[in-house]
This record gives sequence, structure tokens and C-alpha cells, in this order.
Amino acid sequence: MGHDLAELIKHEPPMRLIDKLCSAEQGKGQCCLTVTSDNLFYSEQHKGLPVHVGIELMAQTIAAVAGYQSKTDGGEIKLGFLLGSRKYQCDIDSFKLGERYDIFVEELHVESSGLSVFECDIRHNDKVVAQARLNVYQPPDETAFIEENYG
Repeated sequence: MGHDLAELIKHEPPMRLIDKLCSAEQGKGQCCLTVTSDNLFYSEQHKGLPVHVGIELMAQTIAAVAGYQSKTDGGEIKLGFLLGSRKYQCDIDSFKLGERYDIFVEELHVESSGLSVFECDIRHNDKVVAQARLNVYQPPDETAFIEENYG
């Protein structure tokens, strides 16, 4: 994919945790990362990233796919909110230093209000090591939403 993540998501380093968008199409896509010690959430105790960081990896992948779709349609990237996760399950102790992980997301349900549900998984060497359903919200009018809730 020829897009820089800076063009697709509003997260900036050090909060941008994914490395690149590997594939995207309507409602689904894949990002990847290789865990490095300069990652914001790197833990020497875990020799990598704690497993709860997997939820943020999934959320950022959703954001990248949404950003790609918006850019492809000639629009701008929009703000999105992670509302929660359901059934997060991780079968490893941590996301290990130096290892590559692929994050896959697929939209299961979308409402005109901006609410969506995504099925997500993280794979290491083609084996699913973490999975969850994420509920996200993308306000139809970002500026009005921010002013109303944070202004």
C-alpha cells in the first residue's frame, strides 16, 4: 500500500503503535508492526508489549482502514473513538520484542449514527494469538461533537 500512516490516522508518534497498512478494502484491512524497545508501551518485564496493548493495535488498525477508505473516496481522515471491547482473548504472555504481528479487522455492523462493530484478530506467523470485537464511534460532524462534549 502506498499510503503513509501519517496520512491515514490522527495518532502521531509515540502514540502511533502500528508500522504500516498492509491491505485495505471496503470494511476490512490489515496492518502490521514489529515490536521494538522504543515502543511507548514496551516493558522490559514482559520483553515486549503487555497483552492489553493488543486492543489499541486493533483500534489503530480500524482507524487506518477507515482513513484509507476516506482518502480513497476523496475525503479527509476523521476522528474516531474506541467505545469498548468484547471478548478480548489473548493466548500469549506478551507481544515479544523483534517479532512481527499482523492485525486484521473486519466491520460486522455499521449504523448511520457512526457506531460500528469490528471483528479483530492479531496473528503471529499466521496463527491467531489475540481476538476481540471492538465497538467504535465516528461522529458524523467531528467539530460539533468536540465542541458539544469537550468545548
